[in-house]
Amino acid sequence: MSSSTTSLLPALAAWFESEAAVTAAVLYGSSARTEGMASADRWSDLDLHVITTDSARIEGVDWARALPGRGFCHRAERAAAGGVPKVRLLFADGEVEMVLMPAARLRVARVALSLGLHRRVGPLRDGLNVLATGVSSGYRFLKGEKAWGGFYRRVASEMAGIRMTDAELRGAADLFVCDLLSSLQRIERGELAAAQRALHRVLAETNFVLVRELRLRRKLPVPSFEPARRVESLLSPEELEWVRISARLDRDELRRAAWHAFAGMQMLMSQLVPAWRLEKGVFELLQPYAGGATSP
Repeated sequence: MSSSTTSLLPALAAWFESEAAVTAAVLYGSSARTEGMASADRWSDLDLHVITTDSARIEGVDWARALPGRGFCHRAERAAAGGVPKVRLLFADGEVEMVLMPAARLRVARVALSLGLHRRVGPLRDGLNVLATGVSSGYRFLKGEKAWGGFYRRVASEMAGIRMTDAELRGAADLFVCDLLSSLQRIERGELAAAQRALHRVLAETNFVLVRELRLRRKLPVPSFEPARRVESLLSPEELEWVRISARLDRDELRRAAWHAFAGMQMLMSQLVPAWRLEKGVFELLQPYAGGATSP
């Protein structure tokens, strides 16, 4: 794909401007990133918040007709945070990911923020923190700044973004131990594919989330909304060692990788929540599955 920022973005911006159902369109992510952060490259997509009065209308757009000559190829949809639609579009000129945000719901959030209700209403606070995380490294309006610019500025400046409390960190570490035991048992049972899946989707994912929180607490640059993005360039060699996974579909490699992830989690927790400890019985429970691997 060519640079979507230089070729596809102007066409999208013009379409948003002409579409009455689009109240505002906000570019965020690498294509809108501020100086000092990793900027867009030729593989980067366009991340957009589309504030709309009619989500169904935007979901049903015939993009080959809406943007002729851009080589529309494919469309897919899934739910974003809060259950709102996230539409993914593939063009010959680039890739677009649009979060469709109902204007009515966002107006309620704007009023609630101005009244300080987010301090007492957990779901509202969580939703605003998700929004703040998305725009924390930079954003710019393609349409609707006059109506929504003030709200975005308040969210970006006043909300902390997605963060974890010490209690949530302890809970994640405790679950990690249970999932580690399950993974080791799968390895012994010969369910290597299932163990490999758990290793990446659960154990490694936990460590990526932990290292992101650690860097936030140290006021260091962090991966984007997806915890593992660009870690190779952001993390120190020591931090990268804590989260890396290297294991083929082989019993010994999977076992070593699981223990390695366990050691990484313990190291991260020792810095995030030093008071967190595992009972001696946990190590005794895990030890029979070490098999030749070096266990903590």
